[in-house]
Amino acid sequence: MPVKIGSESFRTKKDAIRHCRAILYRQPLETEIEGEDAEFVHAVFNLRTDKVAELGTRTIVRFLRKLHRHNTPGFFAELSDGTFLDFSFMKAINTLPRASVAGGAVAADTL
Repeated sequence: MPVKIGSESFRTKKDAIRHCRAILYRQPLETEIEGEDAEFVHAVFNLRTDKVAELGTRTIVRFLRKLHRHNTPGFFAELSDGTFLDFSFMKAINTLPRASVAGGAVAADTL
């Protein structure tokens, strides 16, 4: 089942997960995610409505690759108040429905 996240289309959810991992491991930890990768990670972040709600009045300054407290690498949003908000790309992608919508693709547009 095709999956669309932001401007990217994937044949399956597994392909989307592989793309997230490629972005995560493309550069060392503690580095900023830039350009098209940052746009894609923002679209993934927006799939997590609970995390979007957690922003409140804060805004995202940038996305980083950081080590999670459980010693696993992950995506973090640096917020306008200087704090960091981690989010799971696996949980984000798993919010997408299993069944395809009209037109054959599941769309996940950015907010």
